[in-house]
Order: sequence, then structure tokens, then C-alpha cells
Amino acid sequence: MQTMLQKKKPNRSFNIANIPSFLEPPGCRSEGFNHPSRNGTVIKLALFQEHRFAFYYWLKWTQKLNGVIPSLITFDWHQDLCPPYKDQIPELKKLRIDDPVEVALYTWGKLSHDNDVQIHAALKHNMLKDIYVICRQDANRKPIDTLKDFKGSIHKIHIFKSVDDFVKYLPSISDEQVYLDIDLDYFTLSNPLSMSNPFPEKHFTFMKKKEIVDMLSVDNPMIEWIFKRLAGITIATEPEFCGGLKQSNYFLNIIDELYFTPSLFHNIPGSSNGYTKWRHINF
Repeated sequence: MQTMLQKKKPNRSFNIANIPSFLEPPGCRSEGFNHPSRNGTVIKLALFQEHRFAFYYWLKWTQKLNGVIPSLITFDWHQDLCPPYKDQIPELKKLRIDDPVEVALYTWGKLSHDNDVQIHAALKHNMLKDIYVICRQDANRKPIDTLKDFKGSIHKIHIFKSVDDFVKYLPSISDEQVYLDIDLDYFTLSNPLSMSNPFPEKHFTFMKKKEIVDMLSVDNPMIEWIFKRLAGITIATEPEFCGGLKQSNYFLNIIDELYFTPSLFHNIPGSSNGYTKWRHINF
């Protein structure tokens, strides 16, 4: 009798083959527009809340570059250079990186929700060449490190504590293409939610708008150098680490108004001004 009353466990499995490959991961959005320096070339920008989703876009974009592997230039309060745990390595190694649905599900459900493993994971699959991290976190890491990917290639990781230090090193970089990655929490100074905070304040403090604009301006030689080699842009909004949603949106709006017109993700079919364009060029 007890056996008869037992409920059958529901079958919760589903076939990922039925998920359309054009769908983007949850909470992510991307769009393409003309390259800021090379007419006739299209690049993409991806926007998401949690930084780990950059992994999905780096893998997707790199596989379309005919063998060219971009390096990564990332502006982030944190270093985001944690390796996967040892028990996560086998699953990462087996990941079918040419299957966008599998990569999207892995990024959402398996990649560290601390949002600090995405760089190592992409390096392990040789989807990024070298790494240039401009950060504030006062973590005890070597300024230059190396990482061996799954096939044995060696990648260099450079850590800079200021934009000025990175600019001084810029002439030494010979990469053909780079991804520009921005975590909006870089524009915070003191960040009380973060470990290894080098600032004395126990509350959030922020860069001034003029400082952000000067840093990201197309007239800045650093940005000019990056834009000539740009292969894509990833932006993580990370509102919790920006001091809240309003502050995160404020930082995003500065970038939007600085680079784009009318705005990111603006799309009105049939209108002469119905799609996103670079503010500083007329292709």
C-alpha cells in the first residue's frame, strides 16, 4: 500500500539541444556597430550585471576572428584572477566551447558566482592571449605572472595599480587586437564591500565625473591606442559593488553619453537615427 501511494519523482530533465543558439545568457544584452577606427568592420559590445558572463562573449567572439586571439585590457576594482577550484577543472576542460548554449549554461550555473574566475577560465581555453589588469585591489600578487592553458601555451598576466602605470607600459604591447573590459566598480575608490581595500574610508567614495571622462575620452592616447585594436567591449554593471543601482547606472550613463548616440541599444526601424552609433565618428 505504501508503495502504491509513493509519488513519482517529476522528470526535470530537458534537452539543451532545443534551446536556440541565438539566445543570450540571462540578463545579458549585446549589439554590434561599426568599428571606431576601421571602416567596414563591425564589433560588438556586451552588457551584463555579473562579470562572469564576459566569459561567454570572449569565447563567442574569439572563435570568429580566424585564429587571432585578442588580449584583454580590463579596468576593475578587483583583480578577478582567481583560478577555478581543482574539482572544477575537469568540467571546464570538457566544456564544448564551440557550443554557445552549453557555454551560456556553464557560465550561468557553473562558473564561480563570485565573478572572479572568468579570466582564468578563458585563458585555460586559449580564448584570450595575454591579460592587462588595471585595478585598485591591494591583493598580494606578482605584477607579472604566467598561466599555462589546457594545450600547454603560456599566457602572461600583468597587474597595474594605476592607469599611469599601464600607460607607461603601453608601448611594450604588440597585440593586434584587444578586448576592452570595464567593471563599473573601477570608478569607485574606497569600496567597503571588497577585501584588500587600500583606502582608509569605511564607506564608498567615487571618482569624479571629469576624471572618468578624461580617462575614457577618445582624445586620450590610451583610448586611441585601444580603439585602433578593438575586438569587442564587455561591461559589467555590478551595482552592489558600485554603491547601489543608481550609482552603477550613473557610471554607465557617463560611458553611454561619451561614446554613443542616441544611446546604447537604441533601435527604431526605419528611422534615419534609429540605431546606435559612435558619437565621435561618421561612417
